Amino acid sequence: VALDSYKRHYPDSPFFKTWVPREKFISAEFDSQGNIAISREDDGIYGIGLGLHPQISADWKNFSIESRGIGNLPEGFKAVAEWDAYWAPTITGGSTRSLAVDDAEIKTFLESHAPHSSVFPGNDEIKKWITVHNGEILVAVAALCRWESGFLVVSSVATHSEYRGQGYGKQVMQDALTTAKALGADELSLGVMHSNTSAQALYRSLGFRLMHNFTYCERR
Repeated sequence: VALDSYKRHYPDSPFFKTWVPREKFISAEFDSQGNIAISREDDGIYGIGLGLHPQISADWKNFSIESRGIGNLPEGFKAVAEWDAYWAPTITGGSTRSLAVDDAEIKTFLESHAPHSSVFPGNDEIKKWITVHNGEILVAVAALCRWESGFLVVSSVATHSEYRGQGYGKQVMQDALTTAKALGADELSLGVMHSNTSAQALYRSLGFRLMHNFTYCERR
């Protein structure tokens, strides 16, 4: 019922079904002005607030609220970071050829060129690593993750610091879209920091569409 209600407000967005697994869903409140408050389990109760004036529950340990509604932030919480949720339809493409890369090499690559990545080798959610090489040099990676909802999310997109601006980020994301299609996914979602404008421009150039711009908040 909550998913159907969300779709009426945001018919083209897979955000709810991707970020709110059925098994973790607790409740959702909707009003006639389009404000939505979603509660889900996540090491306590995690909240998602959509609209200008969503009802922020006192039970939420932390939450993400659409940044347009940040003026509704109650006492006892602090804004920590701003992030955006995107999605794109997957695409059909030929099989991509890449050199074999073990987990240790990917881990070293991320630690050197993207140390704040969200997932590293060994994470149970990782379905497949996408890799791009220049000769024998690993220049870009991305992780296709089967998230707890069952839907695919691309994470830890990273390009070698000495090879940025040469199209490798675009190549690894194109490969992610075609590989996700081969894995049976119709769409691919991702989260990116709002301040990472270069990554957002890349994603938009590949057909990714903004679902929501969020501010993540925690209890003080």
